[in-house]
Amino acid sequence: MVCTSPGWGGLELNTLRLCKWLREAGWKVHLITAYDAPIARQSADQVNTLSTFGEGPLPKKSQRLNMLHIWTRKYRIPILFLPFNKDISFCSLYKRFYNQNIGLIYQQHMQVGVRKRDLIHTLRYAMIDVWISPLQYLKEETLRLTRVKEDRIELIPFGLVPETFHETNWTRKTARAELGLEEGAYIIGLLGRLDPKKGQDLVIKALKQLGGRDNYQVLMVGSGTLNKGGDAYSQELHDMVANSGLSSKVHFRPYTNDIMVFFKAIDVFAMPAHGETFGMVTLEAMAAGVPVLGTNTDGTREILGNGKFGYLFERENVDSFIQQLELLRQDPGLTEKVEAARYEVLTHYWKDQMVSRIIGVLSEFL
Repeated sequence: MVCTSPGWGGLELNTLRLCKWLREAGWKVHLITAYDAPIARQSADQVNTLSTFGEGPLPKKSQRLNMLHIWTRKYRIPILFLPFNKDISFCSLYKRFYNQNIGLIYQQHMQVGVRKRDLIHTLRYAMIDVWISPLQYLKEETLRLTRVKEDRIELIPFGLVPETFHETNWTRKTARAELGLEEGAYIIGLLGRLDPKKGQDLVIKALKQLGGRDNYQVLMVGSGTLNKGGDAYSQELHDMVANSGLSSKVHFRPYTNDIMVFFKAIDVFAMPAHGETFGMVTLEAMAAGVPVLGTNTDGTREILGNGKFGYLFERENVDSFIQQLELLRQDPGLTEKVEAARYEVLTHYWKDQMVSRIIGVLSEFL
């Protein structure tokens, strides 16, 4: 597993979960990453062995290629699994010039974004044996913007462990008491890193526009984005709340590993991101039986079945958000929609299905 990402978010968490699940299935997993990266620090119980590129900043590509060659021979590694798109460049060079027999599998966590049908990208992607897209729109985008052949793309959604969201001792009352929330409020919940692209400011603007009616309140659980000015945005959100006179209505809490205390405490989960490649937390809300109000774009739209499993508002549109929020509260079919969403997770986004299909890809290559 090659992942030189310096961040700590969904990509890295999902990668370590997959490492753990593959180990539990009997595979030996060797993680190769940047020195002192968060994923390296968190990997102790998830992988068999760990190697890092030096003891400082990420070395030049030529040095990484030589180090990678040493490790693949030392540990007899037959497949390189890449979850971080920036690792494709040097790993494709490694396969082309050092070891053409090694497998190269890319698990897509990011959108392709722009047209990449030029010669350099075509040669680079030609070295990838299997390109794993977690959603249909990502597969279609890959086919449209690159020269990756369709027969090399596998559609394998990310998975979660459903039992995590069913077996909990938290109740609405105890969860709200734990988080210091008013028991009678209608709480809109947001979970994840605080980042401008995540759109948390939209929910604060909506709360201000709603005034004090219906006792709407907001719970934000998460911290600033590592190495990307997240602390500055976090402060911006706090200032926005204070300047809008909403300090008693918006509650900031640090991230917790026991996310069921969050889901049990809220009435609706909001996903206001400007564009979410996948959105594991949306799946988690669906599995927890919480209504979802999400941006009508990208991964959120597909996961919510174009509105079949949740409520969609237009990107960065406060009026649309409020309209869908009030529609949700008045919808007589809300319970049925929430149950349909939970069933969708159980049938299409289950950890065992994901692992089984990825093992199938690995085994077929070997």
